[in-house]
Amino acid sequence: MTGPKTEIRPGASAVVRGDRESSISAELAELLRTGPFEAALRTAIRSSRLSLERIQHRLRARGTPVSITALSYWQSGRRRPERPDSLLALQQLESVLGVPEGALSALLGPPRPRGRTRQASSDAPPLSAFWADNESAVELLTRIDTSHDSKLTRLSHHDVVHVDDQGELRKIRTRKLIRAECNGADRWIIMFDGASSSETPPIIRPIRSCRLGQVLTDHARDMVVAELLFDRALARGETILIEYEIIEPPTGLNEDDHSFCRVFRLPVRQYVIELQFDPAHPPRKCDSYVGDSSGQEVEQPKPLAVDRYGRTHAVALDFGMGVFGVRWDPDAPASPAPQQPSPAPRA
Repeated sequence: MTGPKTEIRPGASAVVRGDRESSISAELAELLRTGPFEAALRTAIRSSRLSLERIQHRLRARGTPVSITALSYWQSGRRRPERPDSLLALQQLESVLGVPEGALSALLGPPRPRGRTRQASSDAPPLSAFWADNESAVELLTRIDTSHDSKLTRLSHHDVVHVDDQGELRKIRTRKLIRAECNGADRWIIMFDGASSSETPPIIRPIRSCRLGQVLTDHARDMVVAELLFDRALARGETILIEYEIIEPPTGLNEDDHSFCRVFRLPVRQYVIELQFDPAHPPRKCDSYVGDSSGQEVEQPKPLAVDRYGRTHAVALDFGMGVFGVRWDPDAPASPAPQQPSPAPRA
């Protein structure tokens, strides 16, 4: 979306005139001019210094109630206001946030397609779009066939993350149910960073309905791209259930951060992340969090209760694009023995 450019001195505020005069930051003025919608909305909310609860209260007082969940989804890019009542609420939201009338609405563009068409759309961002600032990732992706990835619908995804008695991630077991939206899809691409900082790559072990193809590793930048080849090419509408494990050797220095996340480029109907801790050493604290495609958190983290067997889980429905993850504080300070940093796989 383009429009008249406003000249802004570095470090100065832009003064934009609408029904009333309001002063907005140079960053927000630029986002209102160029988009995307979710980034502009997120910055407008931050600039207003209003909590989502206060925004909800003000919208309700104006006769256009919106749930906190919807507001959170709008600013994360997971949803956009499209129904008539949502578009009416957006008009009031512009007033509440002090941005020019129609500034946010103009960034919406045409309604997004829904259902199977939405997930199989040829307009889906390519894998490389998530790694535009990472030359290593882009280079690795040019050496692997990703042509069918956008035509595989993510029906369900289940991660089981195993954590040892020091609070360090040791193994990830993954099960995916996917559906082909065209003939010929024959592979799934795994991609993650922070995977290996030594010459010893992580172990990727296929378990069900797939075998390991190419594994490309850039040790200097901690990047791994791998192919999981299906037993046969799929026909349009056919589903496949694949399962695999990633086992990481202890390679890097232990880090204070203990977390695991998935970055979803395309929506998934159901995502379950299950944590298995050592029952004798449960974490002091554990929670789940949601971020946008840049990794910025967009919701309050949710505490997770760990049972007496050391297990807990979190669920996301109709999720993506964005980040869904978990983090934990170990039972006791980890030993100084070398450990492997947690990966950030891409789904």
